Amino acid sequence: MADEPYVNTARPALAIQGEWVVDVGDLGDLRRRMPGADVVDFRDATIVPGFNDAHQHPTMTAANQRGVDVSASSSRADLLEMLRTRARDTPPGQWLLGTRYDHGRSTGGTPLTRSDLDEVTDTHPVLLINIGAHWGVLNSAGLAAAGLSDDSVPPSGGELTKDAAGHLTGVVHEQALFDLAYPSLSRGRPVLPDQDLEAALAQLKGTLRALNAAGITSVGDAMVGPTELSLLQEAHQRGELTTRVNALLTYRHVDTFHAAGLRTGFGDNWLRIGGVKAFADGAVAGGTCLVEEPFEGTDDHGIQTLDTDELNELAFRVHAAGSRLAIHANGDRSIKLVLNALEQARAAHPTIKTAHRIEHCSMVDAEILARMKALDAIAVPFGSYVAFHGDKLLDYYGADRLERMFAHRSMLDAGVAVAGSSDFPCGPFEPLLGLASCVTRLSTAGRTAGRVLGASQRISAREALAIYTTGSAHAAGEAAFKGRLEVGDLADFVVLSDDPLEVDPKHLPDIHIHETWVGGQAVWRDGGDPS
Repeated sequence: MADEPYVNTARPALAIQGEWVVDVGDLGDLRRRMPGADVVDFRDATIVPGFNDAHQHPTMTAANQRGVDVSASSSRADLLEMLRTRARDTPPGQWLLGTRYDHGRSTGGTPLTRSDLDEVTDTHPVLLINIGAHWGVLNSAGLAAAGLSDDSVPPSGGELTKDAAGHLTGVVHEQALFDLAYPSLSRGRPVLPDQDLEAALAQLKGTLRALNAAGITSVGDAMVGPTELSLLQEAHQRGELTTRVNALLTYRHVDTFHAAGLRTGFGDNWLRIGGVKAFADGAVAGGTCLVEEPFEGTDDHGIQTLDTDELNELAFRVHAAGSRLAIHANGDRSIKLVLNALEQARAAHPTIKTAHRIEHCSMVDAEILARMKALDAIAVPFGSYVAFHGDKLLDYYGADRLERMFAHRSMLDAGVAVAGSSDFPCGPFEPLLGLASCVTRLSTAGRTAGRVLGASQRISAREALAIYTTGSAHAAGEAAFKGRLEVGDLADFVVLSDDPLEVDPKHLPDIHIHETWVGGQAVWRDGGDPS
């Protein structure tokens, strides 16, 4: 608080009442008009609108806290020891979960198998989930607990990997993993047991606080089923949401949601339904997305996870209901299938103008962008993948294809709306790292550290900041009151040590976040209680 004179200040200021910005101008002018208002002085700090991550997985991240985050492991031995340590403290027979397994960094690009995990324990079922969250590995006890054997038939849209002798390796892809671990996508009850409500709420609260510490004031939760929606609603009712949530409801429950009246836009400024989430292909970092040209050095074109007829029918149903489809499509072949479905749905109901989203939209060309522009489709590409996944990207796609991946420059030039996204836990969630990756296209980790990947797709810091603020607000259908700090906007902002438009782009991740405010209230302060 400050009680300094208001004359000759020439200092910019915001006036906030409740959750809203009600005036903007010079501090002295605002003090004259509102003499009884409290004043918070941020001195020489820079204030920007709150960062909005349009697509990540906070409820999944919260649930993952049951397990061991192995992303810091640097070798096979290190990873297995992390799991052994947890096994020693876990009663026999209970599931042992490992998350954020990055095979490119810890096991030389070669996935572990059941035999590797059998070295950890034979008395616990083990599931180790890849950082891309589209495939995982089970030990022998885990396969048995999941009811999987060499004779098991893979689910539609999933794979059970076998060795040359026809035996399960323990590696499961896409729907085969979803059935084990994710309530929102499983065809039945997942194999992993449900969590206690209070534990789940505590984990969600901690997850949202971590987002606040990175300057995030709004987040799109891109995998919400009934279990996750109930958790978010309970947190909202208790006043424990510190980040606004735009929930994308998974397609397996679309009829239930629509029957209950839960369509795009339903909710309030803290928890709102953003659309229907579905998957058309696999992961870009896992090398399972559906591509026109095969992955480098292979004849593999990736995985289509939703049958074309089912995709077309889903797009028709969602569009006809006036809801937004937010469909995961990484590879260029997959994106074209999605555009076919959206064009057919729009042709059947031309008066419905809902702007649908293509999540990740990783690999594009001029034809794809022209079709997206004609549909007003919104692209939600990864922000930090060049920085974080550079090695794997080169190995899977090669340098030439990287010139049209995460194509922020081409998208903006084509007039396609673009949102900022981390897809955490599949990549780092810190928006300032995402801004740096978009501006520099520098790989900052692994053997390619310091190498520029896809230089033609660089954008300016101002454009990157807009993507993570106004762009994400548009993707959530909330651009009318979020993403700026103008009269009539929500008072969501971040207090920074430096101006992100002025610093060397390579040093954007070094900017210090002093405070994060949501709805005119501090939800995070460096070194202290925000209350």
